[in-house]
Amino acid sequence: MRLFVAAELPTDLRGRLESLQRELREAPLPVRWVRPDGIHLTLKFLGEVAGSRLEEVTTAVASAGRRLPPFRLETVRAVPFPARGTPRLIWVEVGGDIDQARSLTAAIDAATSPFGVPPETRDFNPHLTLGRVKGPGREGWRDVLERAGGSGLGGFEVTQYVLFESRLDPGGAVYTPLRRFPLGGEAATGGAA
Repeated sequence: MRLFVAAELPTDLRGRLESLQRELREAPLPVRWVRPDGIHLTLKFLGEVAGSRLEEVTTAVASAGRRLPPFRLETVRAVPFPARGTPRLIWVEVGGDIDQARSLTAAIDAATSPFGVPPETRDFNPHLTLGRVKGPGREGWRDVLERAGGSGLGGFEVTQYVLFESRLDPGGAVYTPLRRFPLGGEAATGGAA
């Protein structure tokens, strides 16, 4: 199973991100857009995990946030990634209580390392991916994003985090929530929504 841990977004913020995507689609530049229902804040990519270890991994991921309080994050603006050179992604930067978000990602990292999941070596750079830039014409995104801005989209409370399964389909990745975990809570909540 291909797994990752993420924070889900509220419906109203997804709607605003979808509106920004519609505005950006008007630019004649090559991009494959993420489905709005698939936009999330990735906390840890676990990669391939044997189905026989799913319950152990779930228990470990559940333990990561038990002592951490909920926190608030804010969208900042739409930018290309990387910031220099030819962009590969279009994403919305995320600010707010980044220290709390980093504490959660570090706890998930520590909890999953006994299962052979490599620890993250890069600094946590919270973002919401809108699309993946493909092919020629990739350089034009900087001007498009400066005009669109994408600021003022709002924030969101992170009160729980989710273990997702990712399946790659011809139409793009499909994300299925397997279990939700409340921050500061003791027990995992129900499965797929």
